[in-house]
Amino acid sequence: MSCCFSQNLTNWYTGHRIAQVRIVFHIPSSVVHDVLPSLDTLSPTHLAYVEWFSPLTATPDPKHQMYRVSRQMRNRCRSASIIPVDRILHSIHLIPRFRPVTPQEWNSFTVLGQCHTFYVNPFCDVRSYLAFV
Repeated sequence: MSCCFSQNLTNWYTGHRIAQVRIVFHIPSSVVHDVLPSLDTLSPTHLAYVEWFSPLTATPDPKHQMYRVSRQMRNRCRSASIIPVDRILHSIHLIPRFRPVTPQEWNSFTVLGQCHTFYVNPFCDVRSYLAFV
């Protein structure tokens, strides 16, 4: 699943980040201090391991009015984080950036992991997708 992560800015696209949620998990309160000894506050109830896409630009591409995002890489590995689930706004629709020849192994189950660059579809209603409120 791809999701939009809030950084609490007013512009709908600017200030939000796109990430692929890989797993949602919970650290039991009985072991939080063993896992996170420097944590002084209560830990979030649920956490998500996410892999980041590049930040959204302030304006979409003038040709098709879609925002282009790519996998964010660090040292040739996907950039990833663990975030509180309550920071996830909603799921979004990503369209793969197709080349003249589409790899045969791409299908609806594999394309999110195998394609590097996507377009954020602004033409669909984000309320059509799962919202985390």
